[in-house]
Amino acid sequence: MTQAGEAVTQRRLVNWRQTPDTRIAGDEDAPELIEQLGIITLYPASPEIPNLYQAYMGDPNAKTEAKWDSPSGIVYSWRWTLGRREAGFYGALVRKRPTFVSWRLLPAVLRLCADLRMPDELYDSGVISSAAYRITQALEAAGGALTTGELRAAAGFPAGREQRAAYLKAVEELDTRLLLAKFFTSGDDDAQHALLYLRYREYVDAAERLTREEALDQLLRVYLPNAVYAAPTMLARHLRLEEAELCSGLDRLVGEGLVDKRTLPGYKGECYVWTGDAH
Repeated sequence: MTQAGEAVTQRRLVNWRQTPDTRIAGDEDAPELIEQLGIITLYPASPEIPNLYQAYMGDPNAKTEAKWDSPSGIVYSWRWTLGRREAGFYGALVRKRPTFVSWRLLPAVLRLCADLRMPDELYDSGVISSAAYRITQALEAAGGALTTGELRAAAGFPAGREQRAAYLKAVEELDTRLLLAKFFTSGDDDAQHALLYLRYREYVDAAERLTREEALDQLLRVYLPNAVYAAPTMLARHLRLEEAELCSGLDRLVGEGLVDKRTLPGYKGECYVWTGDAH
């Protein structure tokens, strides 16, 4: 790797707290990191998106373990501790994996990545299945939040392996479009589910006031100073954005003198490297 390539990679790892000297000590440090980085997954999901696990380990190559009494198990418990503290929006975003989004960036992310249409419209137009629609109807009828067990019962998914599989498939449909909000309340070990537009109406309203260009600009001005560089093909794919749209936003920053286009080791094509202020 060239010296320049090593330098930008090291800057990224420092910003993402993935070095021994910058690692986070525990979940008490996570809310500040979520706020700083804007989008961060719980575990490694994409090399272009930071994650809490490798920040906790201080190692970009740290592998997870399927054990409760391990660092992986500790970080898994953060879903509850961070959720109860409302450290950020929690949903399935980056490659459909558990992701925290900072509240300041949530309107922009919703504008770019969520389907902001009402469930009735989505069902009538064939975008979501009848099973997924039943879940939205159950949550609308509840007027608030339901636990997993309550939601399965209300939406007509009784106990049993087949019904559980059908329920999870329907939830994935809704999660993919960021239609569901999942959160954790004090004293409750089960996740609460709600329709995003009911639970976080103010953020949905703010998202609808943004153009896609404005939303992308907000996202990139948080992401790039911390990530140091953007690999557009992979980043677009893992955020479910159109690469052409993402590159247009990055090119606008090039035009402002905040970003340079360069080739970096390990990447095909040109990357966009942040040259503006650190944050």
